[in-house]
Amino acid sequence: MRAWPRETQTAMLRLAICLPLLSCLASILPAQAAQAPHILYVTADDLGWKDVGYHGSTIRTPTIDRLAKEGARLETFYVQPFSGQTRAAAMTGRYPMRYGLQTMQIQWFSTFGLPQEERILPQALKSAGYRTALIGKWQLGQANPEMLPNARGYDHFYGHLAGEIDYTKKTDRGGRPDWWRNDRRVKEEGHVNTLLAREAQVLIARHEAATPLFMHLSFAAPQAPHQGVKPFIDHYHSDNLRLKAYRAMVASVDHTLGEALQALNRRGMLERTVVVFHANSGGAVNRKFPMGEGDSTANVASNGPYRDGRGSLHEGALRAVALVWRPGTVQPGTVGEPMHAVDLYPTLLELAGAISDQDKPVDGIDQWAAIAQGRPGEREEVLLNVEEFRGALRMGDWKLILHATLPGKVELYNLRADPSEEDNLAGRDADRVRVLTRRLTEYAWEMAPALYLDDLARPRKVEMPMVWGENPQRE
Repeated sequence: MRAWPRETQTAMLRLAICLPLLSCLASILPAQAAQAPHILYVTADDLGWKDVGYHGSTIRTPTIDRLAKEGARLETFYVQPFSGQTRAAAMTGRYPMRYGLQTMQIQWFSTFGLPQEERILPQALKSAGYRTALIGKWQLGQANPEMLPNARGYDHFYGHLAGEIDYTKKTDRGGRPDWWRNDRRVKEEGHVNTLLAREAQVLIARHEAATPLFMHLSFAAPQAPHQGVKPFIDHYHSDNLRLKAYRAMVASVDHTLGEALQALNRRGMLERTVVVFHANSGGAVNRKFPMGEGDSTANVASNGPYRDGRGSLHEGALRAVALVWRPGTVQPGTVGEPMHAVDLYPTLLELAGAISDQDKPVDGIDQWAAIAQGRPGEREEVLLNVEEFRGALRMGDWKLILHATLPGKVELYNLRADPSEEDNLAGRDADRVRVLTRRLTEYAWEMAPALYLDDLARPRKVEMPMVWGENPQRE
């Protein structure tokens, strides 16, 4: 009997050893997926900090209020000045200044988007066995097919690509139809929030409950234009039609979230679901100059005790409504530890048992122990934003804001004693200003060129907003 060559015998031996190992490894992913929680990630744009019931509003938000009562209320949760920046931060776990999205946001006509080399949350979750769905707003780039949701890790997409949407016509700020099912434009009647509620329920009803689901329910509402929907608009009485519409939009967001939870319950998935809800930016205020998509022409949002609103570096823009809910796992109560949207990336990946595969350094910190058990957080500082002409940093209880434009200005606040940022201590604590400025400058040296400014230099037929806020006031 002829013997196999030595090289063949060695190869067969190695194969015999490797096959059981490969079989074992192949069984790990389905097992991990079966144990992983469903994740319902819900965001709302330009939602005022005080415009939910549990913060004292008269706007009807029973679903959000119940989740806040039964879950963890994140009362020092920071986002970016603009919702598109926050979306990028949460998806990548990296500050937007790392990849050029720190200035303004992607407009309906922009040629840039979130860079392809950034590995985002649905891609990492998909590799861990999750089915992924985006229902609602994208705004991370729409100039070419490689930028679109289905090319960035989402199995299913339904909603709009640009930032601002006409809630009844489903057109972008330029008047173009912007309503999609995956890679195809669709024409459907109804208010955007009503359509999102229906889609979420249908997708959940058809989902195989044993497979972990990541659903991003991404509301543009209550961002302008303020267009309420029945029956919610009939619940509020005001001569200010924009205020009435804004309040109705907040109530509609709450109702849609409630319908998604009911669908999960009917499918037997709710007890295995983690719900993360937060605003992507503080309530918008009327600005002297246009700032782009979602500009509000009326002061209808309330940020409570916090100063200013969307687009600024003060707390009214950056400190957001936020909560996490999971039955039997997340302890009810208030979490005061500072957190940032970048923390969601490592936190949710760890919770899902996923590997980030992010070649670039992540700024986020796994905050699950602080969220679920109330343990002290590990975050010592929060970069609130840094760009060519301004920046802000929180370190401990202290917050520094630098305006590099002329006239320049330095602001320093002790947020524990002065959360409303009324007493600027910069002139009385030069040493602390020096320490925080040094750290903020270190971040600035790491900053990538702003893609918005690069785009601004190109010729175009459409006017681009060129104002990022009013000049600082003399004190």
